Amino acid sequence: MASTFHSRVLDSWQDPRLRCPTSIGTSRPRVGRTQCVSVRALTTKEYNTPVQVYDFPQWEQHRKQGRLIDGLLSIFGSHIILNIVPSLAWVASISTLLTLYMHSYNMGLLPNGSPSFADGTACSAFINNTAVALSLLLVFRTNTSYARWDEARKMWGGMLNRSRDLMRLGVTCFPDEDVAAKRTLARWIVAFARSMRIHFQPEVTLSEELSDILTEEELHLLKKAHHRPLKAIHVMSQVLRNVDMCSRDRQNMNEDLTFYEDVLGGSERILLAPIPVLYTRHTARFLFLWLTVLPFSLFPTTGVWTTVVVVGVAMVLCGIEEIGVQCEEPFGILPLDVICNRIQ
Repeated sequence: MASTFHSRVLDSWQDPRLRCPTSIGTSRPRVGRTQCVSVRALTTKEYNTPVQVYDFPQWEQHRKQGRLIDGLLSIFGSHIILNIVPSLAWVASISTLLTLYMHSYNMGLLPNGSPSFADGTACSAFINNTAVALSLLLVFRTNTSYARWDEARKMWGGMLNRSRDLMRLGVTCFPDEDVAAKRTLARWIVAFARSMRIHFQPEVTLSEELSDILTEEELHLLKKAHHRPLKAIHVMSQVLRNVDMCSRDRQNMNEDLTFYEDVLGGSERILLAPIPVLYTRHTARFLFLWLTVLPFSLFPTTGVWTTVVVVGVAMVLCGIEEIGVQCEEPFGILPLDVICNRIQ
């Protein structure tokens, strides 16, 4: 019976009607107008952002009284700070050059007629009148990015719950003697989760993830698929169709597979449709210009401390903008591998 069931499922895998027109292989996919999906080969390491899952000891560490001091002492090891070093270097250079220039000007070392920046009235007017607009832009940026991260997190959490439900129904509703169908369903639930992870975090290969889960023939067929997560869903659909079970139970299990497709489609939507580029570019350009003008506004007040003050302000504002960038594409910071391990 096991071999008969396995051969039926293998025959259904090769049905051309089950093939998706999207082409995604093990190499970096190409972006084209005719493709259904295009996954960008961007790994967690490229984000330079830690992926962490909290347990009870870590929550206690997170809530401890000295967390503010610990955060301050570890600020120079922050991944956010490390990612904004080029921006900090720019504003520090502008501030330092301005300070040296004004010091030379006051010492009379510059030629006659050299301009003075001691009066920062115009720059101060620009900074004061645009500070609120910049704040609103950054708030919208971070809020929208967090909403995208939260949506992805909830979808993948729902996938974990539906995987448990699907396997529970399979163990309960499949005939007791049809052990092969139960094992096939279990393998392909894991295969779907792992192929989803690779679909959005292509930092590992299919062989590394599924060589000890699928049979050699199953792994080969999945590798040949144009769209691997969809192929895994199609295989599980064929498993449900070939098993003799109650129609109501089959419908409930198919609802779980439909949820899989919803998670796949929703995740692809988040990946392929970023926050409007016009908005993000305008925010970045505005922030860059604002920080460039800031030293000229502060120098009459802060003097030789201009560089320190400007770098501190830039660290805060550029850090907020960097957080928005990190959260906008959430698959680089979500612990997808941990979710897959829990499903498995």
